[in-house]
Amino acid sequence: MPQAVTCARTARWPFGAVLVNVNSGELVARAANSVESGDATAHAEVNLLRAAATRGLRMPEHAVVSTAEPCPMCAGALLWAGVRAVAFGTSNARLTALGLPQINMPFTSIARHSSLGPPPAVAGGVRTDLTDPLYEEMARRYR
Repeated sequence: MPQAVTCARTARWPFGAVLVNVNSGELVARAANSVESGDATAHAEVNLLRAAATRGLRMPEHAVVSTAEPCPMCAGALLWAGVRAVAFGTSNARLTALGLPQINMPFTSIARHSSLGPPPAVAGGVRTDLTDPLYEEMARRYR
């Protein structure tokens, strides 16, 4: 999570994600949100999947660690990609409570409705001591 937070701090909208090989524990890719480029799909998780695809990485061998719970668009992309596991810090419910625009649907709800294969392992609330401050600051700026 510290590496994902480092990525998030580089973005105007502070969302970051990293890709970890589940066998070796090696961090193999990292990405930040870049929607200000004009691409509304350029969330950190989608950018991460694009980077992984460019390198030919097989997603069932990898876990995604994201500073925030993947939105429905990113959740769908992660499920289609077949990632093995997803860990996130701040939940969509918390982002919504902070007043940040969000589609407040839990990743696990989306995964439950998928018939794409075995659902990934999911861990939420990971290192919120590092991720919540990103979004509390964002909420102060957003208001």
